[in-house]
Amino acid sequence: MIKNIFSKLYDYYVLRMKLKSKFMISHLLLALVPTIFITILCYQQLLGITTNNTLKSLASISYQTQNSLSNTISQLDDIASSIESQDFFTNFLYSDSPEEYKNDSTFQVSLNNFFATVNFLANNNNASAVKIYINDIHYNVISSYNKEGIFDHEAATLGTYWHGILSNTKQSILVCPSMYLSPNEIREYGDLAIIHSLKVNDDYIYVVVYFKQEIIDNILKQDLPFTHSVIYILNERDTLVSTTSSALYGTYLLKYKKIPELIKTTTKFMPVDFSNSKVYCNYKTIIGTDWYMVTTIPARNMLEEGKQLLLRFLLFYLVILVSGVTLALQLNKSIVNRISSVITKMQSAKYGVPSPLDTKGGTDEIGDLIETYNFMSDQLNHLMLAQEQASKDLRLSEFKALQSQINPHFLYNTLDMINWMAQAGKSSEISLAVQRLSRFYKLTLSKGNNIVSVKSELEHITLYVQLQNMRFDDKIHFFIDVPDEILDYEIPKLIFQPIVENSILHGILEKETKEGNIVIMGWMDDDDLIFVISDDGVGITSDILSNILKGTVNTDKGSSIAIMNTHTRLQVYFGNEYGLSFRSTEGVETEVEIRIPARPYRKM
Repeated sequence: MIKNIFSKLYDYYVLRMKLKSKFMISHLLLALVPTIFITILCYQQLLGITTNNTLKSLASISYQTQNSLSNTISQLDDIASSIESQDFFTNFLYSDSPEEYKNDSTFQVSLNNFFATVNFLANNNNASAVKIYINDIHYNVISSYNKEGIFDHEAATLGTYWHGILSNTKQSILVCPSMYLSPNEIREYGDLAIIHSLKVNDDYIYVVVYFKQEIIDNILKQDLPFTHSVIYILNERDTLVSTTSSALYGTYLLKYKKIPELIKTTTKFMPVDFSNSKVYCNYKTIIGTDWYMVTTIPARNMLEEGKQLLLRFLLFYLVILVSGVTLALQLNKSIVNRISSVITKMQSAKYGVPSPLDTKGGTDEIGDLIETYNFMSDQLNHLMLAQEQASKDLRLSEFKALQSQINPHFLYNTLDMINWMAQAGKSSEISLAVQRLSRFYKLTLSKGNNIVSVKSELEHITLYVQLQNMRFDDKIHFFIDVPDEILDYEIPKLIFQPIVENSILHGILEKETKEGNIVIMGWMDDDDLIFVISDDGVGITSDILSNILKGTVNTDKGSSIAIMNTHTRLQVYFGNEYGLSFRSTEGVETEVEIRIPARPYRKM
């Protein structure tokens, strides 16, 4: 059978194929076969050589960056050490009687020399400021001489993150990222700091050398190897010190304790998998700190390097080859150009709507192909538009079908309550209940609109709770904390009511007191609206909580169909990334988070 197929192909090529087609195929084979063979044979070898050489070069650059950072930290640390070695520092700050030392004949000279030394060290290195925090006794003695503000009360450090760390860990040296510093320190002195903690009797002295974030950032950026690579620095508390890209840092973030385990060595780059993508990583320890500097390079960058090398090789090969095929290509130019136009249009259909060719037709095979393609693209466009409309109709019908499943038992209970009021002769309560019920169902119908404003939905749920309180003797304390700026955004109607109903019937009314609180909060989260409905009812057990959105909960107290329908409505209308999420502590509280896209409400 295979022999017959090849025989037919050979006969077709030799006897029936047009001469121009034979020439084109022959020339293409002559040009492409050697090129493809050489590419396949050499590609992997070239890629491997390029990757290894590039990674070795980058490892060397990473080592230089490590040295630059370590030297910078060392210089800043030396400032603090130099200050601590000054005679005035040791004689005055370690003195139990600073007032007596003040009266010493050498005090003024020693103090002036100390200030001069501190200013020289700060101005001739990378430091942006130097501060020495001391106890009140010593500060009161030195305050009149402290014109340059080098000394400050130790109390000024209270409340800072770094003071808490040093107080709890008893560390003597701490290299602080900006997160550890107070806003005033960052504004007045610098973004980062090296702190020496010295215990003198029962007090502590803090020598703080501040410096700018840009010093570290510039060292990292000057050695950034590729556009899509990132270098970042973490400390042992997983606090970010610096990064060349905030976006990519989040993509390739490693936990501090996991870094040595995953990368294994500091001398070279190792492959690490991130979300099914291969990344080459290297880490270095910055001497004098608890910092790890992590460099990540996506494997695709290495692949691009290999492609560039291969491309240069192919270009050299094609320069030699082109002289032999130029004449043949000129003879077949019209055919190649017309076929290429068809191929280009077909390829573009992978990424968008196919469009017809704007070209002159012909009576040969290529003309027939163009005419057929134009007919096909026109038919595909009609089919795609019809499919899109059908999809919209299906989604709308699903939304309306789910909305129609909302349980109407609330109406029956309210009418029963009004009947009881009538029998009891409570005419004013009946009037109020009827007004609220009328307004409630007017908002429920909302002229057939599926989308309402947040303001309207909050009014709707407020009426619902008021009607329920008329049944349950005002045992439900209802609060709304939603800012005015989101009241004119859109929300599908009847979203809050099933959740609040669940809070009342299965949360608050299950308590012995039959009394509780319900709070609705709302805020903007980037391009989304977040609403949280919380109650202090009996909570939800873990087995029910895990199945509540599946609609499989069915107990003697009710089912979770209404909650599931609400969740499904949101996902049908907005997508699977939106909907409900539950959190509950049994016996304490329940919280339901509603996430929907933030879209301004347009009244129909």
